Amino acid sequence: DCISNSRIAVTVNFLPIPIVEDESTFICEGETKTLYANSPNNTYLWSTGDAISQTTVDAPGIYTVIVTNGSGCSVTKTVTVTQIDRPIIASIISDGSDIVVNTQNIGDFEYSLDGVNYQLSNIFFNAEGGLYTVYVKERNGCGEVTQEFLHFVIPKFFTPNGDDENELFILKGIEYYNQSEVYIFDRMGRLLVTSKNQPFYWDGTFKGKPLPSSDYWYVITIDGHQLKGHFALKR
Repeated sequence: DCISNSRIAVTVNFLPIPIVEDESTFICEGETKTLYANSPNNTYLWSTGDAISQTTVDAPGIYTVIVTNGSGCSVTKTVTVTQIDRPIIASIISDGSDIVVNTQNIGDFEYSLDGVNYQLSNIFFNAEGGLYTVYVKERNGCGEVTQEFLHFVIPKFFTPNGDDENELFILKGIEYYNQSEVYIFDRMGRLLVTSKNQPFYWDGTFKGKPLPSSDYWYVITIDGHQLKGHFALKR
């Protein structure tokens, strides 16, 4: 409990530490990423073993760098790297006149039928029949895949009334199959037109005479797979 009659001055010098900020970034599947300390004129030691201001990694994970300034003061920066996978097409199907593209993985994807015009939806509504190249692209630049797809559409109706619109019953894309056969019947079962292994269109006539508005039936065989149904002729 004795009190000193004198005081001793203590000088404390506060030395600055390097200024760094933790980061989060991404790496594309199968690629590399360069990470930066972003604190110049210091010394560095990365968890990868590099002793420079940057390091290159090829896998997701949590990486650190110890940054030390000229006064010997150190601070640790953390960089969290996540991986973005490139898209993988699981299936492409025709749903009526729509084309539906399904991927095996989930991501920030966009879709195209021409490689120029992209959309966020994986469904292309009311697509004409034919041979397409389907594109799926990761929106952060982490890859694009393509796949050819034959979209076969059987029209539900056609209107051969002389207005130059929808005048023909056309099976677009059937010419791309190895083997095809088409048979068109009226409601009484009378065979009106046939076709085999070639493009198909019908103008709604039989022996040169226009047929009346009605339902007509088809039997289509493509590469051994048979399709049956009906469509409407409207005048």
